[in-house]
Amino acid sequence: MKRYLVLLTIAASMLTLGIPSAITQTRDTQAGVQTQIQQADYARRELQAPPQVRSMLGNLRADIQRRNLTFQVGYTAALDRTLDQLAGLRPPTDLSSQAQKQNALADQLLKAENETRDEFVRLNPRVKLPELEIACNPAARFFDWRRSGKVTAVRDQRGCGSCWAFATMAAYESSYLIRNGLTSDTSEQDVLDCNTDGYSCAGGWWAFNFVIAKGDATEAAYPYMAVKQPCKATIPETYWAVSWGYVKPGGGTPTVNELKQALCQYGPLAVAVRVTPAFQAYTSGVFNEHASGSVNHGVLLIGWDDSKGAWLIKNSWGPLWGDTCGYGTSKGYMWIAYNSNSIGYAAAWVRAKNRFYILPDRYYHLLPVRPLPMKP
Repeated sequence: MKRYLVLLTIAASMLTLGIPSAITQTRDTQAGVQTQIQQADYARRELQAPPQVRSMLGNLRADIQRRNLTFQVGYTAALDRTLDQLAGLRPPTDLSSQAQKQNALADQLLKAENETRDEFVRLNPRVKLPELEIACNPAARFFDWRRSGKVTAVRDQRGCGSCWAFATMAAYESSYLIRNGLTSDTSEQDVLDCNTDGYSCAGGWWAFNFVIAKGDATEAAYPYMAVKQPCKATIPETYWAVSWGYVKPGGGTPTVNELKQALCQYGPLAVAVRVTPAFQAYTSGVFNEHASGSVNHGVLLIGWDDSKGAWLIKNSWGPLWGDTCGYGTSKGYMWIAYNSNSIGYAAAWVRAKNRFYILPDRYYHLLPVRPLPMKP
């Protein structure tokens, strides 16, 4: 432990002075250099950490070493909040029956939407739909939706247990990119305030039905406040979903192959996971805690790496948590081992409305609640 604290001091002081460390100088890849800089960021934070945080990190590191685990921990911003503030995913008690009912409806909606899309392609052969131009092979040993530009920026839910809303809208934003070739910044606050299911900062579940029936505003029009407020119903809705469903028919945990197939077919997925203090403190490596217990947090599944035996996820705890995971400069991502901490439970996909064609009336007649006002 003393040796680690010495390294923390050296790394932080070098970063402060603008002098690259000897470790950083000898790395021969950009990803390696970036990882060292990030660890120095966490090291500098840890030097100023409260005693209870230092003690907890010491205990976590001792456990990681004892169990030969493959990830590192540090003083992330998530440690400044409680798990109750961060982990607000609450699975419904009748998930299996709900999932079966939802997937039966999704099959009908997908059929109507796919028939409309195929007819548009037939009548407009020169128009290239963005979703048909993307290649994803579920048999590949590595895939990362970020490298296709189909993942929006890392968000921060702050001290509100609205991970359910952030995972919902993160999946939607990726689908919108895939289907329309345009980026979006949707409003989690709209979903938080205006849902009629009782979801709040105290917890909730996937809110895709909200985006189908009501639509969602832009972040600029309805900014995030990290607290549930009265619904601002007069703000215009800009973004709409057309269908959603569970990867596993009963809403359970799909196999590795089933998740890969769904990632390629639909894009990034909203998935549940069991988060713990070790998860809160994650800074790099492959997270392989394999903690038991109920799922309590929603994240976005965006890729995989078979050489690591791990999924790539995007979290909603801001850029002072996690790692870049080998791409870009923003932290907020994690490699998590296949089957660790119930990752992938209740995996759900969503389809954003396609801006290239108008859905027929028969599609809207399939919806239990027709959008008000109905959008073309």
